[in-house]
Amino acid sequence: MMPAPVPEQWHVPAMTASLSISGGILRMDQDQAITEQNDAGLKLVLLLGGELRYSMQKHRQIGLKGPAVHLSLSRSPFMVSHAFHAASPLRYVAVRMPEEALQEGLDLDIGRHARQRNGTDTPFFLDRQANRILQALGRQLLACPLRGNLRDLYLAGKALELTATVLAGLELIPAASPAQADALMLSPRQLDALHEARARLLEQLSDPPGLAALGRQVGLNVTTLTRGFRAVFGCSVYQFVRDQRLELAYRMLAAGRCTVAQAAFAAGYSDSHFSKAFQKRFGIAPRGLRR
Repeated sequence: MMPAPVPEQWHVPAMTASLSISGGILRMDQDQAITEQNDAGLKLVLLLGGELRYSMQKHRQIGLKGPAVHLSLSRSPFMVSHAFHAASPLRYVAVRMPEEALQEGLDLDIGRHARQRNGTDTPFFLDRQANRILQALGRQLLACPLRGNLRDLYLAGKALELTATVLAGLELIPAASPAQADALMLSPRQLDALHEARARLLEQLSDPPGLAALGRQVGLNVTTLTRGFRAVFGCSVYQFVRDQRLELAYRMLAAGRCTVAQAAFAAGYSDSHFSKAFQKRFGIAPRGLRR
């Protein structure tokens, strides 16, 4: 069965004052920078495909490449500047909830959460790779088969499930391991350096730098790089590179523009190891996807 086509963009008017959902495919005729005013509360963006760069408050630009998830929590309105690329349409889902709904409905104190993460009440934001569960929820939102009021009900339920899944993972970070608890001790400069390290890995996926070289490039020692990377992005540097290479291979095979051997080479695998790793991650053999 062929998947349902994804509309260019859609928006579900809030069924209550506590939830707003939008998504689809965002295309630009040319590279464009847009400044967006964000209300206080939660903003969650699941990026299934495409890439963009954004800067929040006075932080430097951060690159985000799908599949990835962005979360921001703020007690006050704030500005975000986005840089969109015409050559990289975005396939996304966005969920917004005002602070009152988080406080009254979910008992989530944004101020306390921000102080735990940042040491201050400044907006807290997080970017990380979207795992298979989050990707599946995003695809379900984009390919909803229902229409009318039932569609709105379905989308609201899935949006809440997506938000709960992201927040549940976030709450587990401090208790997950000593290395992940180090995320609370990272300075803003170190956090920026970790995001820069991630961006450099994505840019040099075919020939990524070693840990020592990557640390020198972003100004971190190897210990801070490895422990901080796992704390912020939820995986080791090696796992991140491996997973991103497999995602690249998946896109290549799904587009039907290469052989399995070519996809394996792009992912840095031999044919035999590639098939096992690919099927373990995606639940399908690479040759089955190419058909």
